[in-house]
Amino acid sequence: MKANFLLAILFCGYCMGCASVSVVPEPHSVFYPAPPEEPRLQYLTSFSSSRDIEGDTGAFSQFVLGEVPEKPIVKPYGVTVDHGRIYVADTVLNSIEVLDLNKKSFEYFSPRGGAELRSPTNLGIASDGKMYIADARRGQVLIFNTNGEYVSAIGSAGELKPSDVKIWGGRIFICDLKTQSVRVYDAKNHDFLFSIPPATETEKEAKVFSPTNIFIDTAGEIYVSDTGGFCVKKYDSGGKLLNTLGLQGDSPGQFARPKGVAVDREGRVFVVDAAFENVQIFDTEGKLLLFFPDQEEYKLVLPAGIAIDYENISYFKKYIDQDFEVEYLVLVASQYGERKISVFGFGKKR
Repeated sequence: MKANFLLAILFCGYCMGCASVSVVPEPHSVFYPAPPEEPRLQYLTSFSSSRDIEGDTGAFSQFVLGEVPEKPIVKPYGVTVDHGRIYVADTVLNSIEVLDLNKKSFEYFSPRGGAELRSPTNLGIASDGKMYIADARRGQVLIFNTNGEYVSAIGSAGELKPSDVKIWGGRIFICDLKTQSVRVYDAKNHDFLFSIPPATETEKEAKVFSPTNIFIDTAGEIYVSDTGGFCVKKYDSGGKLLNTLGLQGDSPGQFARPKGVAVDREGRVFVVDAAFENVQIFDTEGKLLLFFPDQEEYKLVLPAGIAIDYENISYFKKYIDQDFEVEYLVLVASQYGERKISVFGFGKKR
């Protein structure tokens, strides 16, 4: 497996060497919505390989060390930001890419302890630094400590088909395509507690058909992206249905293939649609506020994951228009295209 992984990296590095993507400040600022509307988001930059965060190797370093191979992000699905690091679940390399904004480094996560990643789709980071990785092919959620050592797993091999995982309030929430539910476990002993919706639920409105992504806000309310149901469902911390956002269709406010979901501190709900290749933003009542990108420039290509980050705005300061004030970052993973992790700034005009 390790040999295949290295061959994949070398092959991708060779291909990218022929058409390298290097990120530089864009020649002009691109806002959403477009003028003359009041801007709320600015496209800032993107990451597609190690060079986009580490930069090109200097001439002296090349002379001493030789050319350093470029490490690519090949097919990202989930993206998570924690303590200055961007974690990307790559479903082709079957690895987690770790982009450290402070150290300006790019590394492939190397599991230790005999647990091999087979198809990581998403991951969550607990308050103690443990990494929980949803591995659909293994049918488990794998847990690693801060040293990258395998700790344990939730579910026996093939028991689940996890697509996303989050840790909140002493509980672990797992989107499980196999049981068409969100399974909730105790974070300490991993005992199964209950499912959302409950197995006894008879109301069709409360059920989920393809729970692919999950977000839990500061109040403990749970947002589940139901790809098969063409909507996002909002539950309270006990699993009671509170609201449904969107429905099937091809108009703004509707969904064709909803995937990643995230909620900001004001309750705005961001939903990625892989088919429309955009992100739609709703208010707390489910009213559509806007969608982006709304133009061909810096488009998303089969987007999947999304993350909101309040902590690392300073790293992207050089890309922010001087007349625009960024409140937080929005990172979106595209499975294809030249921009794998696109970074937007949400804010307002000064």
